[in-house]
Amino acid sequence: MVFTKPRSSRAGSITSNYGMLHYLRLTEQNGGGYGGFINSQADNEICEVLNKRFSDQVIPSGGRTYIAVLRDHFQNRENFLDGNHHLHRVFHRLAISVTGGSRVPKYNQSRYRWLFLLRTNLPAAVIAAIKGQLAAILGPANAHPAGAVDYVTFLTRHVKTGTGTFELWSQNSTVPVIYNDANGKSYCKMVLECNTDEALPDSMNETDPPTADGGETNISVAKKSSAKKSAAKKSAAKKSSRKKKAAKKRKAKK
Repeated sequence: MVFTKPRSSRAGSITSNYGMLHYLRLTEQNGGGYGGFINSQADNEICEVLNKRFSDQVIPSGGRTYIAVLRDHFQNRENFLDGNHHLHRVFHRLAISVTGGSRVPKYNQSRYRWLFLLRTNLPAAVIAAIKGQLAAILGPANAHPAGAVDYVTFLTRHVKTGTGTFELWSQNSTVPVIYNDANGKSYCKMVLECNTDEALPDSMNETDPPTADGGETNISVAKKSSAKKSAAKKSAAKKSSRKKKAAKKRKAKK
């Protein structure tokens, strides 16, 4: 899911990296429109956070990959893709599980538009396709081989669609396709297709963060490394110790 920071008065469109997915990427187009790939700051923020959440990157101090931890949560603690959970709330939770609490995108108006799109403007068939593909990816591999892929990527593209509106490639299928990259790793890609090039509506009164769904359990949050803080404290302690020793030497000479 990706939403971009507006660069003009008409900038209401967004190409998004849904990210929850390995990422639906909606980009907010300069001049307004659903479909153009504009690498704005907000758009990149959404793509990056979703890509990381569905990546094979090891969580700091965790010893497990982001996607492995997410699969464990989905299979053993909470099915956050069922009918009682809403995409805009799920995206928010996935994002802060990567950032440690900071909301994405950081620019308020872009974030409101993105949440509004996920909450209201996506067709029911697209929502079903997103949830279906993600459920297969996060579910057990014996239920669907996508449950064993190493990572997921989320993209958007501006093309004509059969329904004349948003579609998840291909044709809102609920079954993910598995690919292999040049390094021999398997992955799925979720592509949100945008049919119409027009401005995305604003939602200035969007609830932010979104209202909690029932039955939520905390998704593991990546802990911010304390190594730098620890090193800074040690450095400060050493400087303080050197100063005290120097002061004692000066006094002794007197």
